[in-house]
Amino acid sequence: MSWVMLSLRKIALKNRMSDLEMKSIQISQRIQDLQSYANNIADGVITFSEAATCPSSLFGTQMDFMTNSSAVAYQSANIKTNAYLQQMQMTQNATGGQYNYAQNSINAQYASADQQYLLFNEIYKQELQEYSKEISAQLNEEEKQLQTEQARIEAQLKAAEAEYEQVSQRMDSNIKNDAIKLA
Repeated sequence: MSWVMLSLRKIALKNRMSDLEMKSIQISQRIQDLQSYANNIADGVITFSEAATCPSSLFGTQMDFMTNSSAVAYQSANIKTNAYLQQMQMTQNATGGQYNYAQNSINAQYASADQQYLLFNEIYKQELQEYSKEISAQLNEEEKQLQTEQARIEAQLKAAEAEYEQVSQRMDSNIKNDAIKLA
């Protein structure tokens, strides 16, 4: 192959290496963004500082998380609190109020409004954390896929670099062989 053809191949390889490096950088940035987002939602609550430090590529996603997690946790906590209170009432009726005495409860008939509020809040916090775990598992899966893609790109980049070096050496050799030799 003449050195002209080799130089064209060398340019094509250089462009390919540049494209692969850019893809690798983009994937690395996406992984970092996902990790930052996962850290922000880990406890199920997003603070002001976490919202302020959220990567811009995931800001909307983080705002969606806040909306969705709150709605899901509220609905679930409401259902579970009501189910618990109904079960307590049925247990009270079945035991003639003895169950509350066994729990050392002050109010033997019904849970007080404060107790209901505290119960609801605890369940709400747990539901926020559960929702966060579900989203974190999805983020983990996406991160694994990105890491696999990045490894594939790195392998392609190494192959392109090796071919680039080989073409460079062949081109140098062809130039030397094609040079006019003066005696």
